[in-house]
Amino acid sequence: MKKFYFRLETPLRIKQLKEKMEKQKLSQALYRKSLEEQRLAKMKLTKKRVCEEMDNRLYNSVEIRELSDLNAFANKMDELIENQKEIIVQVNEVYEQSKKDFLKSRIERQIYEKIKELQFIEYNKMFNMEEQKISDEIGSINYSRLERNLTNEQY
Repeated sequence: MKKFYFRLETPLRIKQLKEKMEKQKLSQALYRKSLEEQRLAKMKLTKKRVCEEMDNRLYNSVEIRELSDLNAFANKMDELIENQKEIIVQVNEVYEQSKKDFLKSRIERQIYEKIKELQFIEYNKMFNMEEQKISDEIGSINYSRLERNLTNEQY
């Protein structure tokens, strides 16, 4: 009997490659997401420090100009934080889309692998049936020879 051949092997390999690419995109999106979240955390920390510095200087009676500068910086930090939050929303959308694409490609690959597995099981059944048929024929031939030899010896 001939060797097992899965005629959808090429599409399966393409699906595997596509899944690998989607997995890579997903990891890049996850990395970018964490990077942007870290950036936001640093900005919030900077704003908090500036606010604390403003409070300290208020207690120490500093010049109004310095307080005005710190206030302007704190307002700019608020604006940057809001922009960063928008970036994080966009990055999350990219991450979620990458995740969906990866899961879709994984499911497609698993479908092809399941088809291959089922066809291989069917191939094995056919192979075992052929093997059994050959074994039965050999057993039948051997039995016939044995009977003929016994019959010839009796005469």
